[in-house]
Amino acid sequence: MQLALPFAEAMAIAVAREPLPPMVQALRCEGSTIHAEIDLRAIPDPSTGVRLAAAAAGTVAVTVRFADYSAGMVTLVVTAHARALPAHKLVPYLVGPINTALQARGLPPGLVEVQRGESEPWVVIAVQRAISTKVDGVTLTGLALRDAVIHVEATVGSLRVH
Repeated sequence: MQLALPFAEAMAIAVAREPLPPMVQALRCEGSTIHAEIDLRAIPDPSTGVRLAAAAAGTVAVTVRFADYSAGMVTLVVTAHARALPAHKLVPYLVGPINTALQARGLPPGLVEVQRGESEPWVVIAVQRAISTKVDGVTLTGLALRDAVIHVEATVGSLRVH
């Protein structure tokens, strides 16, 4: 199976059931890069560290560049700027709230992790593990973001929805 889904249409599907989290102020895609404005002060139930970082940073401009998909894992290169200053060190603070939100939607813990990149952090997402939690019989063989279009390749066998 091959699927090409424009980013704007993917977002329409994503928010059909409920809106984006209140911390996401803006979201758009250009080429293989997603741009987001994240208001850290809107993170629900923040830890003390997140609350302090949010007060200092305010709204953070985040750029996420699709880097790779292999072995069921997508790797994204993340840059972040708060008040025109690099804020890459804040990225690990977002992993907890992201994983909590994913768990609230019935996905397993730890799908998202941060790794040290060359100059920016890498966010690694266990996409195949997330899919396998919801349905058996689907293997994601390719995933890319090009020209603001999400390209998906998968093999589909006997389906069993969980």
